[in-house]
Amino acid sequence: MKRAHGMMLALLVTVGTAGCGIASDDGPRDIAAADQVELGLGSDSNAGAAIGTARVYFLSPEVVGQAALLESVARDVAETPTALLQALLAGPNQTEQANQFRTALPAGTELLDARRQGFVLRVDLSDAVLELSGQVLITAIAQIVFTASEIDGVRGVTILVAGADQQWPVGSGELSSTPLTVYDYPGLVPSSQPDYPPFPSPTTA
Repeated sequence: MKRAHGMMLALLVTVGTAGCGIASDDGPRDIAAADQVELGLGSDSNAGAAIGTARVYFLSPEVVGQAALLESVARDVAETPTALLQALLAGPNQTEQANQFRTALPAGTELLDARRQGFVLRVDLSDAVLELSGQVLITAIAQIVFTASEIDGVRGVTILVAGADQQWPVGSGELSSTPLTVYDYPGLVPSSQPDYPPFPSPTTA
C-alpha cells in the first residue's frame, strides 16, 4: 500500500514538473517581434551605454562665452582602474557625441597598465598622449585624473608614458612631477573644490 502511494506521488511530481518546464521545439522557429530584445550596445559601437554607477569624465557641450568644463557620464563597467580608464579612452558613445560631448584624449591612446600604490594610482599610457599640448593637454590629463579619482581610495594619480615618468601641466599650466589630484584643476568641474568650512562663531561666557 505504501509502495503504491509512493509511486502515485512520484508520478504526480513528474507530471507537475513537466507542465512547468520550457517546451522544446522540433526545429527552428521565428521569434515574435514583441518578444525580441536588443543584444549588446546596439548602435553604440565605440563606447558603452550611459548606464551604471561608474563615472568617466568628458568635455561637456560647448557654451558660447564660457570656458570648457568636464562632466561625468555613467558607464556600466566594474569600478576598477583598468575597466574605468578603458571606458574613458573609448570616448563618448554615439548618443553623447550627438549631444556634443567630446574628449581631449587622442584616438588610439592605449592603456598599458594601471595599478595602485597605496593611495596613488599609476597609469601607464601609450605615447599618443604626447601629441597634445597647451590647454588641450591640460584638459586631457584632467579627464584622467578626475576619472581615476572616482575609484574608492585613490587620492592621487601618476601618469607614465610607455613606462617612463613624465611631468604634466596642472590647471595653471605649470609642470608637476608629483601625483596629480582634482585640486590641481580648479574650475574644470564646478563641484571639484569643496566649500571652505565657516569660521567658528565666537562664544559668550
